[in-house]
Amino acid sequence: MSSATATGPLLSVQGVTRSFGALVALDDLSFDIERGEIFGVAGPNGAGKSTLLNVCTGTLKPNSGKIFFNDERIDGWSPHRLCHKALARTFQIPQIFSSLSVDENVAVGTLFGLGKKSIEGRTKREFRDEILAECGLDPRRDMMASTVDLLTRKMTMLAASLATKPELVFMDEPLAGFTTEEIDQMVALILHLRKRLDITFMIIEHKVRALTHMSDRIMILDHGQRICLDAPLNVMRDPRVVDIYLGSESVA
Repeated sequence: MSSATATGPLLSVQGVTRSFGALVALDDLSFDIERGEIFGVAGPNGAGKSTLLNVCTGTLKPNSGKIFFNDERIDGWSPHRLCHKALARTFQIPQIFSSLSVDENVAVGTLFGLGKKSIEGRTKREFRDEILAECGLDPRRDMMASTVDLLTRKMTMLAASLATKPELVFMDEPLAGFTTEEIDQMVALILHLRKRLDITFMIIEHKVRALTHMSDRIMILDHGQRICLDAPLNVMRDPRVVDIYLGSESVA
């Protein structure tokens, strides 16, 4: 079903469980992501955040439960099939081609992910130029990816994912390794892209204070279960969250 005719939430996770032997990483987890929102996910180490991301993006299959995207069931789909369906992801450690330029990395995203998606009469080059400009990368487009700093590498990875023309982008710790100034720049970029390109984001992040500044809602996981799902201010005030997470050293 296309996004033009879908009527429910953009992504719906329903009763998903994923185990690794005796370890239950996701335990009957359910939640929805609405169109156009920035949906934050946080929790202590071992809470199931990475497993959730991998299940939603096709790297892992759930043991049970269902996942719907634009009202179509997608659990168990391969990553490349999900990409062509308009799902994209980024990684904590930038996954880009160091031997290519920034521009060429974004071109790879266009070539791999666009498929038959409409780009409203633009050429692929024009669409790529737009993505580079929106991500603030145009001045650095000809630089080799091996020579740029971490912020630029992560921005390049994000731009390459946007070049596949996704509706939903999953981001795995986009702020990891950044200075305070770089955190502010990446948060501002994500907010800008959501507004300008009408992109929905699900963001897994340990830096909870920064996550509260950009998220419409935040879900806290612990031992694979949903502890809290609410507006950021309410999450930060929830005694359960303070007990299991916000008082720990991992909050930044």
